[in-house]
Amino acid sequence: MSFRNIPCAAALSVAALLCASTPASAVEVGGVDFAGSGFMTLGLGHMLGGTPGTVSDFKKPVFISDYAQGGVYEGKGGVQWKPDSKVGVQGVATFPDRRFSVTGQLVSRGAREGAINLEWLYASFKVNDSFTLQAGRKRIPMFYYSDTQDIGVALPWTHLPPQLYGWEAVNYNGVNLAYRGQWIGWDANANLLAGYEAKDRSGYWKVYRGRNNRTDVRWDNIVGGDLTLTKDWFETRLVYLQSKVRQKNVSGSLDADPSSPTFGSYIDADTSFSSPAGKQQIYGVSFNVDYENVLVRSEFIRIAHNDVMGYTDRAQILGVGYRLGKWTPMITVSNYRSQAEISAGADPDGQEAHRTESLTLRYDLTTSSAVKVQLDFQKDRSGPNYTVDGFNRFGNARLLTATYDVVF
Repeated sequence: MSFRNIPCAAALSVAALLCASTPASAVEVGGVDFAGSGFMTLGLGHMLGGTPGTVSDFKKPVFISDYAQGGVYEGKGGVQWKPDSKVGVQGVATFPDRRFSVTGQLVSRGAREGAINLEWLYASFKVNDSFTLQAGRKRIPMFYYSDTQDIGVALPWTHLPPQLYGWEAVNYNGVNLAYRGQWIGWDANANLLAGYEAKDRSGYWKVYRGRNNRTDVRWDNIVGGDLTLTKDWFETRLVYLQSKVRQKNVSGSLDADPSSPTFGSYIDADTSFSSPAGKQQIYGVSFNVDYENVLVRSEFIRIAHNDVMGYTDRAQILGVGYRLGKWTPMITVSNYRSQAEISAGADPDGQEAHRTESLTLRYDLTTSSAVKVQLDFQKDRSGPNYTVDGFNRFGNARLLTATYDVVF
């Protein structure tokens, strides 16, 4: 069964089931307990300035708030709502023995023109008090906020820092073994997984190849795990993942050459997946602090590729906030840099790099809702030979966003 091909009617039926109850009023049917909840983010954004022009078929300045879903703010006039707005439902069906359950989550995003996406659908079997075996569709645990990235109330920002949280795949289909326990006074959560992802019409590649591009992505032989250790006000997380990577540029890339007879059309389409497959190894670490009124979020990731891909990704974020009652002001710096593997023939002056400095102000309306305002200042630091479409690059951008986040 291919999860990505579930018809909308069936997806809506699942959504109705998940919404049949809430954690506060769970229902029991035939001995099975159903509990559900929902979440929503209404996001608004306005471009304040930056590098003018065009890139691919986007009007600059350009700020990508969500690479994986193709959430792009452009330099066109007026307020834009699609890149960060979303609504979702999730639910759990727990069977009478209390050891077996099924969890699902559906999300509809403005960046995806309202399409309904099945993000989670997995079964859990509780082996004992420490171990749980799970199988189905889940998030790839690349990042600290991977599991909660769609739930705005759980995030300190209007959108996740795109320099770090921006990759072509976010889910996987497979199995994992989860552990929860204590190690010498530390709360420990660990996870081992194996699986694959097949993503058609990648939002990530629409960012680079044009809004009407279709690129299909395959991550095969995904294996790895993560470990989170928590004690009092400090938390650290380690992750390692590896996989094979292939893609098929079905529609081709946008021709951005004004002198070309095919200018504005999509050319050079692929008919098969790239071969040989690229290989990647993902290393991540985060250090987080919640001490009295002080909030610190830091995360670092390195993705090493083999010679087929020819580069290594590095990204980091550091955010510091301070709670003043219901208010939380926060400043965040995020960086991304691609390093060329010269041995593979990559151009060291043709690599992508950018940095964003963000000022965020959050106000908690209730324990389950919040409003946030954020200013992002993006600086393009790419090499002199780097372009997105062969002629242009994203450049700098200044973006103002506001969100209303709620869980229900």
